This record gives sequence, structure tokens and C-alpha cells, in this order.
Amino acid sequence: MEREFDVKDTEDLCVGATILGTGGGGSLETGLSYFRHLLNAGKKIRMISMEDVPDDAIVIHPAGVGSIAPSGDKKRRTWDSTVEGLFDTDHPLLSGLRLMEEIIGTKVYAIVPVEIGGMNTALAALLASLANIPFVDADTIGRAKPELEMQSYTLHGIPITPLILFDGRGNTVIVRSVAGYRDAEQIARSLSVLWGGATSVRCPVKGDVFKKSIIPGGVSKSIEIGKARREAIERGDDPLKAVIGASGGTLLFQGQVTQFEWQDRGGFMFGSYQITGKDRFEGHVFKIWMKNENLISWMDEEPYVISPDLICAVKTDGATPFTNDEVRKGMDVTVFGVPPHPLWRTPEGIELVSAVHFGYDLPYRPLEAVVKTF
Repeated sequence: MEREFDVKDTEDLCVGATILGTGGGGSLETGLSYFRHLLNAGKKIRMISMEDVPDDAIVIHPAGVGSIAPSGDKKRRTWDSTVEGLFDTDHPLLSGLRLMEEIIGTKVYAIVPVEIGGMNTALAALLASLANIPFVDADTIGRAKPELEMQSYTLHGIPITPLILFDGRGNTVIVRSVAGYRDAEQIARSLSVLWGGATSVRCPVKGDVFKKSIIPGGVSKSIEIGKARREAIERGDDPLKAVIGASGGTLLFQGQVTQFEWQDRGGFMFGSYQITGKDRFEGHVFKIWMKNENLISWMDEEPYVISPDLICAVKTDGATPFTNDEVRKGMDVTVFGVPPHPLWRTPEGIELVSAVHFGYDLPYRPLEAVVKTF
């Protein structure tokens, strides 16, 4: 069943997707600006379910690629400028879609977010609206992710190519085939470093294959989280409790950021921040390691919640979402964990997205088995 978005839907989506983005997935403000421009221009934003995609139809996935680090010398990111000339017929996003159709020899039926995040989920809706086609309530992982190969398609052996990369300044690269998913990641990442960020259109997938390999419902879940927060604030209730409840999450920690270190390296923001506990968590210290997104945590120097489980953090005041480039010493934050889609707790899923993949010799244990009561 098709759903047409209004202003509240778009705001709830961007807030909830930023929270599920685990520190990455692009800027909340950028996502909101996409929707604001579309609605002000009278454009329709239409979402369909996974089941609404015909078996013989083709869907594709757009996404920004690059570091989220707030480096002062970074070239202007492609996704920061996609609202410029938004309704031009040669807008880079729309041109990327038309080029994909030319390569595969057929029209694209719908657009699918590659991940859940404040900007990248909105980017899919933006391209769909520009092309006057729907976007789909689904994505390839159920959160934001640092690397291209971290997607359900990898586990199902579905090609990531053709992969079209462009920077919005006139540079376009078409990758027709790759030796493997890791190669696709390295190609895209190298171009994002060269260009100061890149936007991609990738993974044309036929409907019947798509429905067997995608993760459904992430957009709707994001809207519900954002809506729960908004309505709790309107009622004068606790938005933290509402957000954690709507996400299906578990409170992990509350406190103040007392250390924050980061590097902009190789097309990623690497870093960590330390939170010193307050109230019931006083006397304890929590640490989060990031590669764009939050991926590993420690409680009092002992390994704690680890990817593929989601490590979500919001400002304690108002359950306000933020991305990792916005972390600052002195911020009061609340951290909660959310179980991933069951696919990511299979041996193959764990191998692709767990701490070992990032070079840490830490075995994965589900958050339900490690969370302590304070």
C-alpha cells in the first residue's frame, strides 16, 4: 500500500533514522533540507512496501560515500550540495539514475535506501521524488554502515555492479564489474577521498531477488521512533523512554563525554569517545569506538555491546539525535543498544560486521547476554 509523506512524516523519519544510524548515515539537517525543498515545491514523496515491488521490476540504491569527519580542509561533500539545482533535469542524482537505466536497458521501478541514516535514507526518497517514482520501506542492513560490502546482498551473492560514482562537479565513474565486494568498497572509498566525498547509484536488483534478500521495515521503524519522541515531548513525557521503547532497545549508559579523539583517514572518521557515568551510572566509564558509526563499546574497560548490535546514542536532554562529527566534550549523552535483524546474528553476518572484521579480537555476544543492571 502506498503512503504519501507529509511534513511530520519527513521530520519523524529523519530523527528516527539518525538515531538508528548509530552515529553515521549522514546529517539530520541535510536529510530535513531535502524533504523541505521537495514539499515546498509541491513534489510528492511516496513510499511503498517491499511486497509492492513487482517480481520483474528493477530497483536501485543511491548513497553518499565518504568520511563524516568535520575536517576543515575537506572539499565540499557531494551530499551537502545536492539541493542546489534540485529540480534541474541534469541534477547529478537524476543523471545517475538515467545513466543506470541506459546501462541496464530498462526503467527503474523504485528507489531503495542502502542504509538507515538521517541523510542516506532521505537521499533515496529525494531521488525517487525527483524521478516521480516511489521509494521502498526497506534497506540492506537496518542501520548505517561504514563499508559498502556490509549489506544483505553480500550474504546473498548479489552483484553490487553496475556501480556509478559521481561528485556533483562533473566527474562520473562507471564500474561495470568487480572481482569482489571488498574491491567495490576500495574503489568507491578511493574516489571519495580524491573527490572529498562521492555519491553512488548501485545494485540494480530484480524484484523477485530483491524480496528474498532485503531487510524490510527500516523506514517505518525510523518514523515510529521519531514519532514516539515527538509525541512524548508534546505530552510532557520522557522522550528518552519513548525513543528506547519504540526502538526495542535497552538502556546501556548515561553520563558526560569526557574524552573525544578522532582522525579523518582513508575516507572514514575513526575515533572514540569516553563517557563518565552520572546518577545510577556514577563511578563507571563507558567507551565507544567508531569507524564513521558506533561499532564497539567497553564498560569499565571490559568489552561490552559490539556490532552487529546497534550502539545508539542521543543527547540526554530531549533525546536529541546527533552524528559522530557532532560529539563534543561536556555533552550529556544516553546510550542504548538495539538488537539487529536476525540475519546479522548468523555466522556469515557476524563475520561480515563484527569486531573481528575491524581488527579487534573480540568475540561477539548478543547484547541480551552482556548488559548489566545498575
